[in-house]
This record gives sequence, C-alpha cells and structure tokens, in this order.
Amino acid sequence: MENVSGNIHRVPAVLAGARVCGQQEDVAEFVSRTGARFSIPCLRAKDLHSILEQDRAAIANLPLQEILAFLNRVGKQWRSTEYPRRRLYVRQMCTVLGYSKEAAEAEADRIAILLNSHVRMHDMIEAELGSRFIMDDWVVREDCMVRALPRGLIVHILPGNVPLSGAISMVRSIITKNLSVLKVSSSDPFTAVAMALSFADVDQEHPVTRAMNVTYWNHDQQVGRDVVHAADAVVVWGGGEALRFARANAHEEASVTCFGPKHSLALVDTSAGVGDAARGLAHDVTIYDQQACFSMRRVFVRGPLDPFLEQLRFELDRHSRLFPSGQLTADRAAQIQLGLRLDEFLGSEVEIGANREWALAVGPPSAMPVEHPLGRVLYVHQVESFSEMYSFIDSSVQTIACSPWSVVEEQRDELARRGVSRLVELGLAHLFRIGGTHDGVNPLQGMVRMISAEASADVFGKGMVLRLDESKMLEAGTLKEFVL
Repeated sequence: MENVSGNIHRVPAVLAGARVCGQQEDVAEFVSRTGARFSIPCLRAKDLHSILEQDRAAIANLPLQEILAFLNRVGKQWRSTEYPRRRLYVRQMCTVLGYSKEAAEAEADRIAILLNSHVRMHDMIEAELGSRFIMDDWVVREDCMVRALPRGLIVHILPGNVPLSGAISMVRSIITKNLSVLKVSSSDPFTAVAMALSFADVDQEHPVTRAMNVTYWNHDQQVGRDVVHAADAVVVWGGGEALRFARANAHEEASVTCFGPKHSLALVDTSAGVGDAARGLAHDVTIYDQQACFSMRRVFVRGPLDPFLEQLRFELDRHSRLFPSGQLTADRAAQIQLGLRLDEFLGSEVEIGANREWALAVGPPSAMPVEHPLGRVLYVHQVESFSEMYSFIDSSVQTIACSPWSVVEEQRDELARRGVSRLVELGLAHLFRIGGTHDGVNPLQGMVRMISAEASADVFGKGMVLRLDESKMLEAGTLKEFVL
C-alpha cells in the first residue's frame, strides 16, 4: 500500500500473482472509520478476460505436499514480526481500519499459524473428503476407486468483519488446487492482498502464486456479475445482499457455498464455578469486537448471578487490556449509546466499563432489542432453566458456547434439532476444530468434483454372492437372489 498525494492510501489488486495498480478512473474510493481515505482498483473487462484465459488446472497436478511446503515457507515469513509485509499489514489495519495494535498483531499471528498448519490441512482434507491422499490419487472406498479434482475457477466474495476468514477461504481453495478470484470487502481490503503478495515475496513464479487474483468491484458493475457467472464454484461470506448476489449470478452448474449471516450466544451454569466461564466469555465477547458470526452477544445464566457478574467485570477489564477495542466512528459510538439507553427503557440494568470498553445489559430475555448494537455490549439473562431460551434458537444461530462442558452434553440434542450449527466450550468460539462443520457444511466439498471408478463385474461386492450380470439373472429368474 502506498501513501500518495492527497493522503489517499492506494491498495493494489493482484492478477495472476502480480501486483496491479489502478488508474484514477478505474478505482473505488472509500473513507474508513478512522477517517483515512483509500482506493481499490476495480475489476475491468480486460482484467476479467485475462482471468478467464488463465489455466484453471494450473495447480491441479501439483502434488499436495509441494503446495503445503510452499504455504509453510510463506508462513515462516509471517511468523517474524520483522517481516516487512507483516509490518505493513499491521500498520494498515491500525491506521486505516482502526484496529488496536494488539488485535492487528494477533491477526497477523493467526495468518502465520494458518499457513504453517500443514498437518492440520492434511487432517482437514481427511475429515471433509475422506482421505488425505484423495487430492493426489485414486483412493479405495468400498467397491470404488474415488478421486477429488478441483472445480476449476472459484470466486470468493470475502467479508470485512473477520480478516482471517479471507485467509481461510484462500487456503481452502489452494489445498483443493483451484484457481482463485478473491473479491475483497471495503471493510478489509488488506488481508487477501497481503497474503497474495506474500506468496510472490517467496516465489513470484510459483504455480500457487500465479493462481491468485485479488480484486474489487462495485455491487452494480456488470463485470462482477460476469466473473461470478463464469466461476465453477462461488464461496460467499457476508449478509443477505451478498448471498442473494451470488445465488442470482452463479452459473446453474456451479457450486455455491454461503457463510452467514449468523449470530451466537452463550450458556453458563454458575453452580459449577464462575472463573473459567467468565474468562471464556470475556474472550468471546472482545475478539473482533462482536463483529464475527461466532461472537457472543448474549448469555443465559443458570444459577447465582452476582458472583458471576463480579468475575465477568474483572475478565472484561483484563481482556480489554489484552485486546483493546477498535476505533469507532462518532456515528457508531452514538448508535451504541442510544442502544444502551433503549435497553434501560426496556427494563435492563446497564453498566458501562472503564473507558467505554464494554457494557453489560442485565435483564429478562424479552428486554433485548431486535438489532444488537455490537461494540462489546453483552446481554445477560438469568434463567431458572435453559429451556427458557429455546424460543430464541433457530437456524440463524451459528455457535452456542457453554460452560461447563457438561452443558453441551445436556443440551446438544435439543439445540441441534432447533437448527444450531456448532456447540463449543466458552473461550473457543473462534477456533473451528478439524472435523467440525462450518455453518452446517463441510466447505471443501463445494470446492471439488468427486469422481469414482467403480469395480468390475468380477468383484461381487460386500453382501453379494453372485457375479454382477443382471441380464443372466433376469433370464434365469434369479434377480431376487442378487443379495442373500
């Protein structure tokens, strides 16, 4: 990113792994919550033509171990706080997007961890596709040999609320050997660009580097609709408008995987103790300032409330030092304060933490407004039984975080029946475990085509006692003996 005349921060695009700076007439300009002005090159018709000419199978035949080794090399760069690309990224997140230094450094650390997680990537493929070898070779599965092949061109419409989401989407596409087009959000134009350019820092000509395209388009641009329609798969993160755009413009044969919009909540039984619960809840409230789908926005408490609130205040203060909140615009700060005044009117007891880093609204579940104000505002509801919160549970709830863990075992069947996607222990809401689902799906499955080579007629198959020749069976009248 360059700071140019007029104090406009110019964010480059990336085409086939190479940095591209837009001309004045080809850029979209924005003002961030810090008041910083920045511009992003918009996807042009000639850029789309260039992307569509790229080989969709460019990394299809690259052994997975080579892909993971390359990502590992890039990750080692990100692990160093002296890596120039990382330092630039942290500065961008702070000065332009208003992240605290601590939160920006933590996000850079998470990118490093993701890229260095080659063992976990093998496990992810194993868990979601059935075998860690399936991207490279045919794998025996019952009476068939099965292989996963990349879809081809995947368009990712990225979110702006959780920077790591864009990095995860990119890595999923890479390990399934696809060509990627990543459309950044105006709320975070930096993460995908920094990732793609860090690949070029390691090896400009590496096939993975050249399989990366990072760009932007305004919602009303025809070129955006065209690139989505040309994709073999679309991964879309965000609100209802983004999801509708993807579904409306994707090709009928394309796979469309949607993440969001969702919200999450917590369940705490204080009879089992309050220390771990308060610490985990404070973490899940402060991370990403409640902007993420998995952020805790309300908690239902069974058992004594006052000791829990006392410990929660302590932990919220402590986590505010670990992860100071991001900068707010005057409008957002006023919106939060107006929301808290409404909470008081509706019957909640409102408490605001030091330096307005957090707020608690304690009251009955009915007192919570329809729209959460975000910004580390936690609604606390004391209940006699967790069944009192069932009416608030439907498929819009992504994650329910519980403390102690026994609450998960007690409630999981009913919560699953009502539409919840994930059940986790408090403090772990942001850690999607290997083997788990993401918004009810295994994401890698939407990025591959599964092909099977089925066994010959000489292979009877499990449970069969005759050679598979249905014509002869029909002639002999023995079809019913196909399986004994």
